[in-house]
Amino acid sequence: MATDPPAKIPTPARKRVRSKAIDGLNASRMRPSRATYFMICVGNKGCVAYLAPAVANSHKALLRGLMADDTGLKYHRGQCIFEEGCYTFVGPTLTLGMRRKIELGLIELTGRRWRLKVRRGVVDDDDDDEDQRGSAELQSNG
Repeated sequence: MATDPPAKIPTPARKRVRSKAIDGLNASRMRPSRATYFMICVGNKGCVAYLAPAVANSHKALLRGLMADDTGLKYHRGQCIFEEGCYTFVGPTLTLGMRRKIELGLIELTGRRWRLKVRRGVVDDDDDDEDQRGSAELQSNG
């Protein structure tokens, strides 16, 4: 009787990342007014993506645990938007060659195919700018 490789075992962390990835992709398509951000962990053998309304550096540990014994891990952050019938991953450190690796990682994670584009660009952080301006106004007024 054959056993599944370690990456296929449904751990609680893997289930969480899977559900967040599916929810994030659906949210970027159904609610474009609300930003969906991602963190992608790319290794020599595979790739895992985490999508949510907010992504922090603490998600690196979660993704690192899912990559099993993969080496050369690199993390990329950005925004996922739905345009022209495809999910577009936009980030300052992404390259066009990552599209295929991200596609395969999402297929392995979710079990279905997603149409993707990858683009290098600046991520819109409108919410952060408004928060910083608001706190600066409070400090200057107080």
